[in-house]
Amino acid sequence: MLWKRPYVTMILEGRKTATRRRARPMVRVGRAYRIRVGFYEFLPRRILVESMRRQRLGEMTEADATREGVQNLSAFRDEWEAIYGGWDPSEEVWVVEFSLLPPDP
Repeated sequence: MLWKRPYVTMILEGRKTATRRRARPMVRVGRAYRIRVGFYEFLPRRILVESMRRQRLGEMTEADATREGVQNLSAFRDEWEAIYGGWDPSEEVWVVEFSLLPPDP
């Protein structure tokens, strides 16, 4: 998965442990992936994909928004609209939950 730099910071700080995407991410549950910042830039840190499921945007909770690294659902909706141009509560998206793995020794 490709990440924007501000989200990488949230992941590395442990504040972001989930992401929602319109398209199905090319990841598998139980696998570890290096954090990808650009098309050819990979960080040495990795995330472990713990779960992946579908969810309607309108079913999101405040806790879901917090796992996305923002303060509340309103802030998440603002982020979503800035990226995708709109908010449709009935839209089904892919939810990927992950954890940051410790640095390799």
